[in-house]
Order: sequence, then structure tokens, then C-alpha cells
Amino acid sequence: MASAPTSKAVATKSPSMTLKGHRDLIQSISYFPDSQRIISGSWDKTTRQWDLKVGKEIEEARGVCEGQVWAVAVSKDGRWVVTASGGDGDRAELKACEVETGIVRTFEGHSRRINCIDISTDNTLLASGSEDKTTRIWNLGTGKLVAGPFRGMGAVRFSTDSKKLAVMSWLGMCLEVRDVQSQKLDAKIGEFGGIGSTYKPAVCWTKNNKTIIAPFNFVTNDDARTIHDPVNSSLPSTLKILGSLSSHPTRTN
Repeated sequence: MASAPTSKAVATKSPSMTLKGHRDLIQSISYFPDSQRIISGSWDKTTRQWDLKVGKEIEEARGVCEGQVWAVAVSKDGRWVVTASGGDGDRAELKACEVETGIVRTFEGHSRRINCIDISTDNTLLASGSEDKTTRIWNLGTGKLVAGPFRGMGAVRFSTDSKKLAVMSWLGMCLEVRDVQSQKLDAKIGEFGGIGSTYKPAVCWTKNNKTIIAPFNFVTNDDARTIHDPVNSSLPSTLKILGSLSSHPTRTN
């Protein structure tokens, strides 16, 4: 009689480092260009920087915000650290701190919490999306508004040449591409839906700036679970679905 097959143990890899300190949900992290430090933002209303060489917080660099921190970002040149926060009853707060001088720029305009940000590759512009259903583009050095407000929230991402901005709706039902300089809408696919709960979509540009990878949901007013490739984003008014990948299970409450 053939023996029953034996199951093989699956080896699990332990994390190489655990960083402890936040007292609530961590919403966002970002690496510094030297890859030796990261910054994290949490609902405990703090941003914390961590030294990855020793695995400890750089306590003197800790920031305290008025509301829950939803997004953090570090510019590609390491000059700026940006934090976005807000919450129920808390004022929307968008700040950029110049690392070497400690100078803080404050960006005024959003009326509700700011939950997504991105810094352009050339380190000059900051994009922000808020629960007030608007997206704005700012001059990172002066704090002045340079474009917007545009309709949309959920995810913002500059193209690698800093000339275009992709704006994704919260529930993954709409994607728009805007020309940063002219502020014109270059392309759009889908329609904006409502506001989700904690889901924030991700948007990525390929290096040729002609393809965007993003999660989409065109069917129901729920979180997106399918990844699509809209292409030809450089052509006015055209976004075509190149393909899709779908394997994520449906969430059950």
C-alpha cells in the first residue's frame, strides 16, 4: 500500500528588524535617499524617524501633529520631509520641513484631512489629495499653490519626468491624468465614486511615462481588487486598458 504523502513544513523568514514606538496604526512610511533612515506617520499623531543601522528611533527628529498622520514623504534629494494629517474635529495640516535648516513650510487650502501626497522627481512640486475631494499642486520651496484645486482624492503620483500628475479616486473607480504646467486634463477613465473607509489605492508610472499601473473597480461602490494597465496616458483624452491581474479575495466583514 502506498504511503500517504507527508506535508512539508513551510519555512517562514523572520523580520530582520522590528521598530517599536508608535501607539496606534501606522499609515505611511518613506525611505530617505541614503536608505539608512525611514520616516513613519501614525494615527498616534506623531511622525518618527528611524536609524536602520541601529534599529532605533531618532528621538530628536520626532514630529507631533494636531491630527492623525495619514501620509509622509521624503524628497528624492533628501532635502524635504512632508507630512499630511487631519481627522474628525482636527484641522487639515500639510507641512514640509527642510531637513538641514529646520525651516517649516505650511500649505494652506485643504479643509479636511489630507490622506495622500507625492513629491515630484525634480524635488520642486508637492501634490496633495484630501477628503475635501480636491487635489492640489504646490511649490515645495515657497508653499504657494501652483495648480488646482482639481476634483479627486485617493492617490496622487507624478510621472518620472515631473510633467504629469495621475489622480486616482478613493474607491479606484476613476483615474485622471493632468498636465502639470497647463493644468489641462490629458486623459480620464472611469467616473469618481464616493469616499471609502481606510482603503487608499496605489498608482505607479512606468519609466517611459506612457503606462500607469493602478487598481480599478468599475462595477460596485467598494474597494478595488483588480490591477489594470491604462496605457497611452500621454495622448489627450485616451486611457486604454492594456490588461488586468485579479487574484485578491473579496473582503468579508
